[in-house]
Amino acid sequence: MLILASASKARSSLLSQAKIAHKVIISGLDENIIHSSDPKHLVKALAETKASTVLNKISSNQRIYDLSFNISGLIGCDSVFEFQGEIFGKPSDKQEAILRWEKMSSRSGFLHTGHTLYVYDSSLDQRDVNGFKDIISEIVTTKIYFEKLTKQDIEAYVETGEPFSCAGGFALEGLGGMFISRIEGCYSNVIGLSLPWLKRNYL
Repeated sequence: MLILASASKARSSLLSQAKIAHKVIISGLDENIIHSSDPKHLVKALAETKASTVLNKISSNQRIYDLSFNISGLIGCDSVFEFQGEIFGKPSDKQEAILRWEKMSSRSGFLHTGHTLYVYDSSLDQRDVNGFKDIISEIVTTKIYFEKLTKQDIEAYVETGEPFSCAGGFALEGLGGMFISRIEGCYSNVIGLSLPWLKRNYL
């Protein structure tokens, strides 16, 4: 079973849809303690820290986390949207969300997701959290092109509340998908976890 070091329901849903057995253990990391002006460096650092934090948690007290299942891996992920040199995480309020969408209308940007995967040594007892043999840490990037939006489109979308739970302020798999004309790269990466990347490195 894969341990998902993320509170993201979208990431967990992706794994479930792909029939990848997993258990969610949230890192509880305060993401504000990690800073970088480079979006790729930022998501890589956040993914690595989330994964290592959860590993340390379960290593120090396995009983709390009910590790009665066979461990096969542990993954931490984090995403940000890069638009014209700016880093867009989750918008903090309606005003910020509206301003972002006014900028993004008819333009394009890059969704970066950092992936840090601990691969378990299958020759060991798979209930021993000290049995991870490899660490793979990479960034997957997808280019996103937006439709031209009216002021009414933007305000109506922001009112739904969806933008506030997503890096960049949009959900490709949700209502925000109506405003994305096309993408270049991995679809699931935009949702928060690249399934093709995971297949290559884990399955």
